[in-house]
Amino acid sequence: MSVFLRRFINHKKYILILMSTVFVGGFLFGFFQYSLANQDIKDFFQNLFYLNCEGYQNQYQQYVIQSGVYILICTYLSSSYFGHVGLLFLLFLKGLQLSFSFVYVFSHIPVSFVLIVLLCVEMILEIAICFILNIVCIHISIYVTLITFYIEQNFNIKSMMNYRLNNIIITLILFSLSLAFRIYVIPMF
Repeated sequence: MSVFLRRFINHKKYILILMSTVFVGGFLFGFFQYSLANQDIKDFFQNLFYLNCEGYQNQYQQYVIQSGVYILICTYLSSSYFGHVGLLFLLFLKGLQLSFSFVYVFSHIPVSFVLIVLLCVEMILEIAICFILNIVCIHISIYVTLITFYIEQNFNIKSMMNYRLNNIIITLILFSLSLAFRIYVIPMF
């Protein structure tokens, strides 16, 4: 396991490939599972874009709470030994949520070009938030596991905290852009 984790820690592209595979798996699984899922699960996962039959429903408070909890859970899991497994599960759930939202929106709202463009921009921002946050958190979790169990060296907490703070700052900037897009741009259409 040590050789496997060392390869991942040295090459972040492997982490990105693993994350992309898990996210796409969750995304595709969501399309398959939507018709079979319980109504409570559908209600929980389908409200990412907050569109209904009458139009756009601006529930940015719910988006702020949901994204804030997601950022806090990812930050917490990055400091645990096997947090990378939990982070991959959260990424799978994010892909599932994105596919449930697409199925809900395209089955209840008439499709137009503007709607597709707005949803694509919103989806790209959401995926960027998830991937940037998760790639750094998985890297930190693997580093914590290697330092604790396999490598005989001291844990450099100062550099790891700087790394984590930079990650959180970038994630919050993307989150602010996504929130501004939801509040100011989408209601204009």
